[in-house]
Amino acid sequence: MSQLSAKEKLVNRFLKADDYSAATLNHDILQKYENLAVDVYSTRQVSVGELSWMAIQRFARSLKVGLDNYANMYYTKVLKIDLSYVTVVKALISIYDTLNNPLMGIAYDRTRTRWGKARPYVLMTPLPFFLVTALLYSGALLIPSQQINDPKRILYLFIMLFLQETFSTIFNIPTDNYPTLQSPCPSDRIAVSLVQSYAGAYGGDLISTIYISLMSLNNSGTLPISQPLMFSVIGFVTAFFGTVGTMGVALKCPERVLLQPKPAPLTKTMFYVLKNKYAMRNVVAGFVTSAWSNGGYSWDVITQLEIFGGALRILPLYMFYHVCNVLSIAFIKPIRERIANFRTAVIIMRLTDALLEVIWAVGGWITMPKKIWWLSGIWFCIGYGLNGLNNAPATAFEGEISREINDYTEYLTGERPDGTFGLLTGYIQKLTQPLNTMIALWIIKWTGYDTTLDTTYWAQDSVEVYRKVFALYAAGNLVPHLINTIPLFFYDLDGKKKEDMYKALNERRMLIAKENQGKLNEDMATLVEMLSEEQSAD
Repeated sequence: MSQLSAKEKLVNRFLKADDYSAATLNHDILQKYENLAVDVYSTRQVSVGELSWMAIQRFARSLKVGLDNYANMYYTKVLKIDLSYVTVVKALISIYDTLNNPLMGIAYDRTRTRWGKARPYVLMTPLPFFLVTALLYSGALLIPSQQINDPKRILYLFIMLFLQETFSTIFNIPTDNYPTLQSPCPSDRIAVSLVQSYAGAYGGDLISTIYISLMSLNNSGTLPISQPLMFSVIGFVTAFFGTVGTMGVALKCPERVLLQPKPAPLTKTMFYVLKNKYAMRNVVAGFVTSAWSNGGYSWDVITQLEIFGGALRILPLYMFYHVCNVLSIAFIKPIRERIANFRTAVIIMRLTDALLEVIWAVGGWITMPKKIWWLSGIWFCIGYGLNGLNNAPATAFEGEISREINDYTEYLTGERPDGTFGLLTGYIQKLTQPLNTMIALWIIKWTGYDTTLDTTYWAQDSVEVYRKVFALYAAGNLVPHLINTIPLFFYDLDGKKKEDMYKALNERRMLIAKENQGKLNEDMATLVEMLSEEQSAD
């Protein structure tokens, strides 16, 4: 019997499929569960009530994301902290991340309870996470001061961001992966993805609408309301809905995907990303683009308030986008019927978006010297609106490709190391954070935008500044958008290859269910028994 070389041993240890994975389990053993596997894959299990809670949760969560879009503006114009100090604070928090993220990611991956893998975190973490966010945006009220770069406010910012980051990782990873664990049926996952996408989009738009409207009323003197009070109220409203919405998902939406009862050692899961060539390509693309920045400033707010002149003017400009956004739902079925696979559809849609972004930016560049708000607004309306025509198909297909890639890891290894995967991508961002910050500061300097001036109509009084602002709003993320599309050209998890993967994967899940009925989540065990009884009756 030949001895394995050191190289072969290394490859077998880290790159070969694990013995307990669906890719290597005995075919005769798995075949016993073939019919059950087909039923689990094709049977819709997520109820309308669950879809509603998932939509509410994403809407509530997107309120916080929408508020964070104005974070740098809040730090500089409300807390009155120079952007260079903000950058130092964020850099210190990034150092802390290198310790915090691994511990939380590992804890999540090794969690196994009767409730499931993600549900305990989704239930317990939203309250502290959203409360800290509300306190962060209340800093100007809690520490009243007109002093520029007040040391107390800088310290407060550091403490709040430190606490927010502490709860952020363990909140975000389980919440992001919940739709994947909720059902193994692609139709369920696409439905959840769609309702969350639309609920999330309108949640973020709601924050923007409220903020822009209040700022417009404040600028006109119609409704004098201080920005510190404005941010504090929005922060606490966001915290309330974020907490209730997220906890509701944990209480009302069970996990149904059957996982390996005993997780593999950390020394193995750390290398699982190397086994998934699709995930690895995305990681490489992410590394290339992670240093990119469009300046990190709220260019949408600047455009809407300083170029267009306020909420009343913006309303009709946004209407075309919202109409297109809703109409895009009707394109899901035709695109799926006419294009062979998700990959091709997503590539076409991303390249179309890139072209529209360029046209949108060029149109604003040409019209800006006229200083006529509605002329630039027409380009905004057309570009932003047409950009929304493929929102629903793109959301559905991109989301399913992402879940297929995660499923491929489980197929090869028997594990879903979502938290450990996050460590790798997180460390990449930390490594490139200094360069990202430098690029952001350089871009703000390049625009010539003065962050200390009030956000009023043409406050900068410069065509060149607003040309650059509009271009960054329209196409600031064009480069990473295109680079992150490159891995899709090599994505071949389709057709029979995908069918065989899901057949084996779900057969293995049924095997786990039968062998561990006493240890499983009750919802999972009930599902398996229900399908088994249906087959016996047939």
